[in-house]
Amino acid sequence: MQSKSIVDIQKVEITFDDGVKSTGNFYRSISETIVTPNGRRYPHPRPTIIFFHGFWAKKEVNEINLVALAHMGYLTIAFDQRGHGEAGGKKAEWFKLFEDVDCVLDSVCSFEDVKKGSLCCIGKSMGGTSVLTKCYEDMRVTMVVGISALHSVELLLKAKFHFLSAGWFVKRIISKVKDERAIKISAHYFLKNDPEFNNNRVFLIHGKDDSIFPPSITFELNKKQAAIPEKHAILLENCGHSLEGQELLVFGIILKWLFENEAMKLKKNI
Repeated sequence: MQSKSIVDIQKVEITFDDGVKSTGNFYRSISETIVTPNGRRYPHPRPTIIFFHGFWAKKEVNEINLVALAHMGYLTIAFDQRGHGEAGGKKAEWFKLFEDVDCVLDSVCSFEDVKKGSLCCIGKSMGGTSVLTKCYEDMRVTMVVGISALHSVELLLKAKFHFLSAGWFVKRIISKVKDERAIKISAHYFLKNDPEFNNNRVFLIHGKDDSIFPPSITFELNKKQAAIPEKHAILLENCGHSLEGQELLVFGIILKWLFENEAMKLKKNI
């Protein structure tokens, strides 16, 4: 079991626009925080990292990374998406996950030690779709990492999957929602074909053997549409949708990108 004695974990309630409530965990390094009337806080605003989990997961799924990054001085956050973990709502209303993003970002930015304009949003699977849509267009966010992320709902619904496979089940769940908003909320409708805007802003990681969101109709199309350079779009071999067995490598890749992103911002300010 991972030691959490080096970080302070604060539980925060988040209310979405339709009244559904969720909870988030905020992680801060104990050695770098001070005690305030509202709990432990960093003395100055810090770059903040928000994790968006995927379907059938919960906020604690990325805790091993959240604790490590908090110990390095970042403010890290994970929350339960509606219908998951401690959140209200229904999993079947998956398209509302994207509508909840603004509430999450507003809640995060209400904390005085969050450095606005230095938010990094990392999402996996459907969480990856959240970061490549609503987070991507929000200028408080400077960096988005889409892991095993969707490109187009329409393309996924046209794809053929083996009967009773994981991809077949996911397609079936998505196809049951008839709300037109669900079709339009995908990376295809948000990513700009603008290399200058996307440079050091959009990053992609995907498993070559992903049978739920096949890379040919997801990763490759996101990469092409946003004109993302090879070094910022990594297709990993020997793993599928969950990137099983590659977790440490994925953390290392993200950490490298974070450092490069911070270095670029410092260079621009000189």
